[in-house]
Amino acid sequence: MSNYRKTLIVIPILIFVLACQAVMRPIEEAQGGVSTVAAVATDLGSYATQAADLATQAAPLSTLMANPSLVPGIPGGNPLDPQSTPLAEWKGIPIMPQATAGDELETVYSFKVDATSTEIEEYYQKNLEDLGWNKDFSMPMDVTAILLFTKDNQTLTITIMPSESGGMIVMLTLT
Repeated sequence: MSNYRKTLIVIPILIFVLACQAVMRPIEEAQGGVSTVAAVATDLGSYATQAADLATQAAPLSTLMANPSLVPGIPGGNPLDPQSTPLAEWKGIPIMPQATAGDELETVYSFKVDATSTEIEEYYQKNLEDLGWNKDFSMPMDVTAILLFTKDNQTLTITIMPSESGGMIVMLTLT
């Protein structure tokens, strides 16, 4: 048998073997990937089981909360629940006439008012501009808002938020 004939026989066999390898390699890689995914899924399942076990063993949330009777009171009152008669003006800043209660805590004055967030923003926008304050920042949200006004070297931050007992709480912070 001549070398030419041997080569003609070997070349198709070699092409067949290479073709088989080319077809089988992606299949083997896919099988390896599937086994990796299966192993990861098994691990995730065991982690989920461990997490569920830990959740059932965790202390109830009520036992983690501080006993309100043991928490010291905030000197001067609670800014989120003002109780005193509201002022008409605080450090030159007008207080809305609709205010129903107010309390002062050092550089903060908070009051409760029966008005919407938009009404409060409009009130302070108009009245503070009339007093020479410049509105530098405003972040209105659904029912809450933060406003920032400046005048000379003073900064006034107005935080507006809903009160738990109805109405709105307005916190004036002057620095």
